[in-house]
Amino acid sequence: MEKEIKERLELWGLRLQPDALEKLETLAAEIKKKNAMLNLISKNDEPCLWSRHLADSLAAAPLLLKLTAPGALAADAGCGPGLPGLPLAAALPSVNFELWDSNRKRVEFALWAAGEMKLKNAAAHHRRIGQSGAFELARYDVVLERAMGKLENILPQCLNMLKSGGVFLAWQSGREDAAAPSSLKALKKKGAKLEAEFAYTLPGETRERLILVFRKDGK
Repeated sequence: MEKEIKERLELWGLRLQPDALEKLETLAAEIKKKNAMLNLISKNDEPCLWSRHLADSLAAAPLLLKLTAPGALAADAGCGPGLPGLPLAAALPSVNFELWDSNRKRVEFALWAAGEMKLKNAAAHHRRIGQSGAFELARYDVVLERAMGKLENILPQCLNMLKSGGVFLAWQSGREDAAAPSSLKALKKKGAKLEAEFAYTLPGETRERLILVFRKDGK
């Protein structure tokens, strides 16, 4: 891990243990090794894998440390090659992660990578959000969404996956989608609200990024 990335994570409030760093190095190596065959990330992103993908995934770790209790169950509702679920599982061994994706090859890679990382708190499933019946009805303490498009399109399904009192973390480039009429309607219908936000910049960038935190009513 580059010194700049390590310092940025510590600035956010995350100090990784040696065991977690080793797991992350394994994940990075597996993504680079199999990327040409499986198209896991853009080839242009390979040189900045740590800053653009792993660090961006880990930006949620300080939030999860504050928002979850040991043993919490989190869903990565569109994990691709395991991002952000696998980096977060490496950093937060007290939280259990279930990674969802509709692309079978990427799910198979995430399962393989979790095994290579020797993770005991991560599993991956070939499931499509909004079409998985009982598997997604109020099961999770946390739902994560890093790269699934417009917030208003996935907010209802992600809120549906949460237990009462659970939180949904959405990686966003701005606040506009959270204020869209369809987003506000979904929040009202599910008894949820925008509770907090975390603004951050990635190493080598000046553009502000956001993780929005939505809380489902615990009543």
